[in-house]
Amino acid sequence: MGKFEVCLRGKNFLIKTGKRVAKKNFYAARFVEAKDMSGAVQVAVDLLRTELKDSVANSKSDPPSVDVADVSEVYYFQDNMVVESLDNMVLPGKGFLWDEEQAAPAGNPMNPLDGKLPSLREKIRRNEIHLHSIFIHFTNALYPVAILFMFLFLLFGNDAFRRTYFYIMVIATCSVPVSYLTGILQWRRKFQGVMIKIFYDKIRFGVLIFVIGLVCTLWYYFSPEVLEKKNILTAAFVLLNLSILAPIIYLGHLGGIIVYEGLD
Repeated sequence: MGKFEVCLRGKNFLIKTGKRVAKKNFYAARFVEAKDMSGAVQVAVDLLRTELKDSVANSKSDPPSVDVADVSEVYYFQDNMVVESLDNMVLPGKGFLWDEEQAAPAGNPMNPLDGKLPSLREKIRRNEIHLHSIFIHFTNALYPVAILFMFLFLLFGNDAFRRTYFYIMVIATCSVPVSYLTGILQWRRKFQGVMIKIFYDKIRFGVLIFVIGLVCTLWYYFSPEVLEKKNILTAAFVLLNLSILAPIIYLGHLGGIIVYEGLD
């Protein structure tokens, strides 16, 4: 079963509100689970019928209509749906947005930023700016580059390569906690902190990367000559640096599963 966000456009609905009856149009978003998009639309329409059955007063000769404004498959449900096809209209997963509610207050001048700043805030709130992805790619790219400069020093003996290795290792190791924290926040936000094996492995190997990176950085800081002596300690230092690549690759694989394959 997949997760779907469905935006529906209702037209010509004769709505009873207390003693008043009026024709209304609306937009409504519903978050449903179904096998495919067609099934999701049907589930969403059935939900609307159930919710409105006691409020709709249309006669058979003047029936209301429901059209699909947008439907998309998502990995997880948020509180709201941003409908890009409708100028990034923001709809909650419950209730209805009636047409008269979209009008600007009379007498208020049109602000050119109206609708843009709220949309930006909503994008950030919905985590469409994926901070964890930004930081984790930054961190994962730095360690292999640092190792490259380490080998360049071993091959050519240029001291600039050795210093560059150290500086990149410092930046990479300092960025790991930020990547780790954004990952924890995203895990709690997207998946409600549910602990399954894939998240357990990501947390465990994330700690391992930080420990290896920190040990390599401190080792070089206190013994920068380790790359010059070309002895058994040099070999151990090089192997320790190389060992960080395996968990980095494995974490990238797990991240690909989450992003591209999704989780049940």
